[in-house]
Amino acid sequence: MKQMKLHFLLLGIFLSSTYLFAGEASTTSTLGIMLGALVSGVLLTFTPCVLPMVPIVSSIIAGQGKDVTKTKAVMLATSYVLGTTVTYALMGALAGATGEQLQAYFQNVWAIGAVSIIFVLMALSMFGLFTIQLPSFIQSKLNAESQGMKGGKMGAVFLLGMISALILGACVSPVLISFLSVAISTSDATLGALTMFFLALGMGVPLIALGFGAGYLIPKAGMWMDKVKYFFGVLLLGVAIEIFSTLELVNTLFLWGAYAVGIAVYLGATQALSTESTGWHKLQKAFGTVVLISGTILLVGAGYGQHDIWSPLPNEVQYVQEAGGKVKLSGHLPYEEVRNITGYEIQRRRAMDEGKTMVMFFHTDTCPVCKHLRDTTFKDARVQKILKEKYVAVSVNISDATDKKIIELKKKFQIFGPPGFVFIGPDGKERKEDQFYGYQEPEEFYDTLDLIAE
Repeated sequence: MKQMKLHFLLLGIFLSSTYLFAGEASTTSTLGIMLGALVSGVLLTFTPCVLPMVPIVSSIIAGQGKDVTKTKAVMLATSYVLGTTVTYALMGALAGATGEQLQAYFQNVWAIGAVSIIFVLMALSMFGLFTIQLPSFIQSKLNAESQGMKGGKMGAVFLLGMISALILGACVSPVLISFLSVAISTSDATLGALTMFFLALGMGVPLIALGFGAGYLIPKAGMWMDKVKYFFGVLLLGVAIEIFSTLELVNTLFLWGAYAVGIAVYLGATQALSTESTGWHKLQKAFGTVVLISGTILLVGAGYGQHDIWSPLPNEVQYVQEAGGKVKLSGHLPYEEVRNITGYEIQRRRAMDEGKTMVMFFHTDTCPVCKHLRDTTFKDARVQKILKEKYVAVSVNISDATDKKIIELKKKFQIFGPPGFVFIGPDGKERKEDQFYGYQEPEEFYDTLDLIAE
């Protein structure tokens, strides 16, 4: 519910700043779009899709150790942010020119797997296993051009920002869709690029501010800096797991369970306290023990085939009470898959014959928001009941960006990315005003379905 309220707030800022939405935009409306994009980007930073960028930037800065200065911290953060702005600008230009979403082509096992490995390598370097650096001849050039700034890592950080924008921005929110719509509706690649550039710049403002804070607060020397690097190494491993888990190649509970157990061992949960142990050591062991127990529970849940990190152990099945005292098991996904226009037409005629509304759920295999919907909202007893009684529910997997039949379905309903919901009335006509994107909690989704079905 909170996420949807934030989306509505951002959309309000956006719509109030754009009064020429189609056709040739004037200078005033263009400036309004830029301002709306910038402000919305700042607010968008505090959503789950963007928060993983914070530990990445923090680890980059902390990775400089005793060499970090205020100027260097800001330069590194700015390089990262500029990398994200370039990716978003290219995405906006492409949307304006073709109406396609660049991110869709990077949401596959190879791209996500490669980025996950990159973050694991970054984490291992934070633990001191090896040092990641650019070739010496590139470092020399960067060193000369940066007026003596040590490290020569600006280019590498810039590229990391570009890659992060593609992977971590994968869950398409209503805000991102709205800004891409500006470029698509005006068919203006330049406007699309500028809009997405300022959106990414707004998202980067808090990250640059983090650079200012890190450069000012982190001391120039101290043995404790190694522990700070280890801390950010742990965070980077968490980011890698979060990204890799979207592929669903390995049970997510197993990954997080092993992660938690590793942290617990490092904190000394498996080691005995000595008589000379301080209060801090005792507190650290207590915390490590809690993490160890939590990790063990996650591993046990993985062994049982569970997938919900918040409810890892098998529990009592849920039932829906129906008329006549009958009960129906809840838990399966209430959608039938549609793979082409023909399949859609068959389901549409079925809905018309039964006098029901048809709902289409567009998703991908790697969309974290889609997965969250499947694990929570779609398993709710009330949601499943209303979908069965008042709807013909179908799903469309748009993971394959090269499938012509899926592309045809996307173009028919102008779907920009996952998760998207399209509604077809009992008369067989699309209800465009009810189409929406993003996550809704079970209660909110039920109310949406109940309202549309009336």
